[in-house]
Amino acid sequence: VVSTQSTVSSGINAEYGYDKEQKGPVTEVACILGHIISAIGQKLYVWSFIHNDLVGVAFIDTQIYIHSISVVKNFVLYADITKSISLLNFDRECKTLSVISRDFEPMEVYRTAFVVDGTNLGFLVSDSNCNLVIYIYQPESVDSQGGMKLIRKSDINIGAHVNAFVRTGTRIHDGSILGTTPASSLLHPSEKRHVTWFGTLDGAIGSFLPLAEKRYRRLFMLHNKLVTAVAHVGGLNPKKFRTAKMPGRWLMNPHRNILDYQLLTNFLGLSHTERRELAKQIGTTPSQIIEDLIVIQKAMMIF
Repeated sequence: VVSTQSTVSSGINAEYGYDKEQKGPVTEVACILGHIISAIGQKLYVWSFIHNDLVGVAFIDTQIYIHSISVVKNFVLYADITKSISLLNFDRECKTLSVISRDFEPMEVYRTAFVVDGTNLGFLVSDSNCNLVIYIYQPESVDSQGGMKLIRKSDINIGAHVNAFVRTGTRIHDGSILGTTPASSLLHPSEKRHVTWFGTLDGAIGSFLPLAEKRYRRLFMLHNKLVTAVAHVGGLNPKKFRTAKMPGRWLMNPHRNILDYQLLTNFLGLSHTERRELAKQIGTTPSQIIEDLIVIQKAMMIF
């Protein structure tokens, strides 16, 4: 993209910098450590743009067909059309792509994204059953088989197919967006969280926000109480609706660790007496619960 004086309306003009036919469909392109990474069929290539030409740096053969790539620093998260997700590491010095871990269960993945929770990194996946699933890399766990298998940590069904993710910084205490002001650099690493926004094929927009442990446990108890404490539309059960849907017979229990913010806001519609009684049952106060909901709302007010 080059700037021109002739284009008054936009001020920029796009020109071809490189054009070359590849041996297969190019399904995804991203940037990693100053290089270009692309998915061509079942292969991943890392390129360097040298002397107006793309020079291959590294490649790796995968499984069936890659259609989604997410990159954070030297980590690459890619999605196979039927074989779930895999996590790779790109070594710039040795110029190699190596597999760190992967999910062994079959899954028709729509899109992938990274979840940033302070110093922790998770992997967010949307699938063909309208589920959002979070995986983590935990090599010390017995279930990870020495780190070769990604651990399924949380899942939720949102009733729509998610086909896009965008990650942004949260709004911090001074009103600025994380990473845009010097004040954000003074935060403790555990307080640096990102909001992951998602879009669905039916036109909806939603968001995912990691929470601090104490706040999560408090709202988790409230979440369970509100399932039976308030009347729901049509007498439907929100807990059942939000449970991840599995194709056929699935030898795995759902991991209900994601809270429905829309259900939590029903607490604000209760009377003062009902709020106090419900808060007492979970060992807190109505003011504390309202403060938690306000903190979540403020963190996502970035537009």
